[in-house]
Amino acid sequence: MKRILCLIFIVTLLFSVSTASATEDTELTRGQDLYRAGHLNQALAVLRDLVQQSSDATEVAYASKVIGRIFSQQQKYGDAILYLQRIPADFRSPEIQLLLGDSLIKTGQYEEGLKQLQPLVEEPFLADDKTTLYQALVTASTEQQNYLLTLYYLQQQLPISLNPAAILTQAHQILQSHLNDSDLAEAAFMWQETAIGQDARLQLARRALVQQHPDQAKQYLQRLFASSVTFPYWQEAEQLLQRTKLDSWLSRDSIGVVLPLSGRYASYGELVKKGLELALQEHNKTRLPARFIYQDTGVEGVTTAQLVSRLTDDDKVMAVVGPLLGSMAGEAARRAQREMVPMVTLAQTEGLPESGNFVFRDSLTAQQQVKTLINYALSNDHISFSVLHPQSRLGEKMTEAFVDELQKAGGEIVDIISYPEDSTDFRKQIQKLLWEDREVEIPKVSFVTEGEEGKKEEPEPELEYPLAPFHALFIPGYADQISQIAPQLKFYGVKDVTLLGINGWNSPELLGRTSRFLTDAVFVDTFYSDSNKPEVRRFMELYRQTYKEEPTILGAQAFDIATLLLQAIDDPEVKNRDDVRRKLVDLNDYPGVTGTTGFDIYGEAIKQLYLLHIKRGRIVEL
Repeated sequence: MKRILCLIFIVTLLFSVSTASATEDTELTRGQDLYRAGHLNQALAVLRDLVQQSSDATEVAYASKVIGRIFSQQQKYGDAILYLQRIPADFRSPEIQLLLGDSLIKTGQYEEGLKQLQPLVEEPFLADDKTTLYQALVTASTEQQNYLLTLYYLQQQLPISLNPAAILTQAHQILQSHLNDSDLAEAAFMWQETAIGQDARLQLARRALVQQHPDQAKQYLQRLFASSVTFPYWQEAEQLLQRTKLDSWLSRDSIGVVLPLSGRYASYGELVKKGLELALQEHNKTRLPARFIYQDTGVEGVTTAQLVSRLTDDDKVMAVVGPLLGSMAGEAARRAQREMVPMVTLAQTEGLPESGNFVFRDSLTAQQQVKTLINYALSNDHISFSVLHPQSRLGEKMTEAFVDELQKAGGEIVDIISYPEDSTDFRKQIQKLLWEDREVEIPKVSFVTEGEEGKKEEPEPELEYPLAPFHALFIPGYADQISQIAPQLKFYGVKDVTLLGINGWNSPELLGRTSRFLTDAVFVDTFYSDSNKPEVRRFMELYRQTYKEEPTILGAQAFDIATLLLQAIDDPEVKNRDDVRRKLVDLNDYPGVTGTTGFDIYGEAIKQLYLLHIKRGRIVEL
């Protein structure tokens, strides 16, 4: 009897296991069918249940792979990683490694992603997966600045790509901007019978010509033309070959300028031109005469890239100043990098100096301003901060930079509150900052402006408010807004708080009746006309004498840029454009009128900013 019962138990157990296994197989098949039919969320629901309930490691691995692929398609790479990393190493197929490595790279984990993907290069993937593999490898190697490796992966991707022109464009940008001479020569050798190798020879020829070695440039170009391999930049190669036939094509005394000198932005272009001409006037008094050659970006039908080429090819300038407007700066920077001519721009376009090692910018950035303010605040034991910003591109950009820099420095963000640009009533925003929900009746308050006599100013009402839940308040607005915000901050109870402001505060609009509400405010700027620095005092005197007016920040920045470049071409050791570039790279402790002391490794101006505040009705240095 016992034997019979045991047999019945075993048979029942085997039946249960086989039934469960059949059920899991059915669920796996259903999940796959839903995925193939494009019902991704339904497939996810089925497969995730299977992963939680199944005891079959093979089925779990397969289901997790499909889940990872679905999340990758939905660009939820963090979720994909969670499932793919749970798969034991013994069950990780090349396809799973590809999905995991790609997701790691998509989330910025480049080193880990490379470890997953590099062993897969020889795997026989289908074309789409092979493309995903190489695109991920290109991204990771580029982010790690291993540019020769990036070129290798681009070359491997070419035969299977449906858009080879885009790959060659990507390789072209790397060859132009990111390789030193020895790496460029190695690239030309490694891929000598390919379009990428041809492009490498073109860039070697360009650099040789910039360094005034026309014979060497001609040799590179002759080898290029002798090859039967086609590549997209034959026209540039022919133009370079024409240049090698000229004995000395650089105009050592000329600097090009790209500015709006007509049209709606002409007034700004004229302000920059005044600063440039003032520096040139001073230079030519005691040095070998130099000249600026101007090109007008206000002329319709001509791109800034074409204007840069006119200056480099026709006028043979040593360097270029400009453009001023961000909308025009990108294409000008790319052309300057291609022509290998140093360009110093005033535009504030994001990432502009990263266009290449010949592109520099002398302009005040959001990061420079917020970093200076945060360092000041933290040094004064302010550790908690709130932000009140306008709903504008400037306000959002400044807020993003402030929060990012504050997190790096270890400060605390309490609140971020925004207001419409055209606001005049800031009560609701201030109450949110103070964590207040109640309404406050506004007593009648009169303000007395300067020059009004015989009137008595009514005392401010004393209202009971709790302390603000932050030590400092960052307001990235302009002076006209601050003059309205500051009195309301004090009225609604924001007291004993340091107000932090950007260079847009540096205006006479903060003075007068508003100044008494800003006794605890600190703001920054790169140009302070009342500075005691000798270089600033000299500039102010020269500008006032020459133009009978007060200079603007644009005129001061232009004066700095012009002085830098004129001093560079004065140097007898500077013989070509690359020498000018090196002078700018090596600049250190330069006494700039606008705080510029040199340029960082990306070409961004390094600046010493002024900390300003209001004292006795005047804007003064802290």
